[in-house]
Amino acid sequence: MLCLALDTSTPSGRFALAEGGRLVGYQPRNVTGSYANALLAAVDALLEAAGRDRAELGAVGVCRGPGSFTGVRIGVATAKALAFALRVPLYAVSTLEAMAAAMLAERPDREWAVPALDARRGEVFAGVYRRDGDWVRAAAEPCALTAAGWWERASALVGDPEGPVYAGSGAAPLLGEGPDLRPELAARGEPCLRSWSAAHPPTAMALALAMASPAPRLAAAHPYTLRPLYLRASDAEMLRGLDLTPAAPPRPPSGGAAGPPS
Repeated sequence: MLCLALDTSTPSGRFALAEGGRLVGYQPRNVTGSYANALLAAVDALLEAAGRDRAELGAVGVCRGPGSFTGVRIGVATAKALAFALRVPLYAVSTLEAMAAAMLAERPDREWAVPALDARRGEVFAGVYRRDGDWVRAAAEPCALTAAGWWERASALVGDPEGPVYAGSGAAPLLGEGPDLRPELAARGEPCLRSWSAAHPPTAMALALAMASPAPRLAAAHPYTLRPLYLRASDAEMLRGLDLTPAAPPRPPSGGAAGPPS
C-alpha cells in the first residue's frame, strides 16, 4: 500500500511516500508563501519523482498541528479531501508527536524527545515523548506554555536535562542560548556537542513509514470528523470580542453642518 504523509504545520514543509515498510520518496520543501498554491504541486512533484500518481495512493496521513494556523488548516483540509476523493484511510497525528518519532528515529541511542515549536506570545508548543517500539507515547501531553514552564515540566519528567533530544523552532527559547543558556546546562562546563537542533525534523518520513509498517499502530481518522489541533485560540478569535469600529468623527461646531472635505 502506497502511503502519502504531509506536514504543513510550519514553513518547513515535509512530504513523504512509503510502501511495504520502506521509504519511496521524501521531499523537504520550504514554503515562503501560502500552502494554498504550493501543497498539491509539492505532492504531485513527489509522486512524479517516484514514478507514481495519486490514483495509486492507498492511505493519506497528515500532521494536524499545532503550528501555523493557516498551514495546519490547509494541510488537514487537503489530506481530508484526498482521502475522501480516493476512498482511502486517513491517518492524523499531532505535529509534535511526529516530530518526536522522527527525532528518536535519528537518535537510536536516546529514549526521550522534547519537540518544541515557537508559539509566539512568549510561549512554545511542546510535549515530552518516550520511545515506544517504532513510535512514541506522550509522557506530557502537548500544550502552549511559557518556555520556563515547559523546561520545568520536562526536567521533572526526564531528570537529566541532557537526556532528551530537543528539536524544532522552539528549542532555542526552551533551552536558552549563549549567556542565556539554562543554568542547569551551563553548569556542565565547556561547550560540547549536544543533541539539540532548531531544524524541523523529517516528520512526514516518520509518519509515512509508520503508516506503511507491516504492523501499523496508528488509528485511522474519519475525513468528516477530523479537526486541526491548534492548542490555542488564533489572534482573530482572541480579538473577536473587541469592537473595532472606528471612532465617530467629531461633531461639527454648533449651528453648522459638516460639509464635504475640501
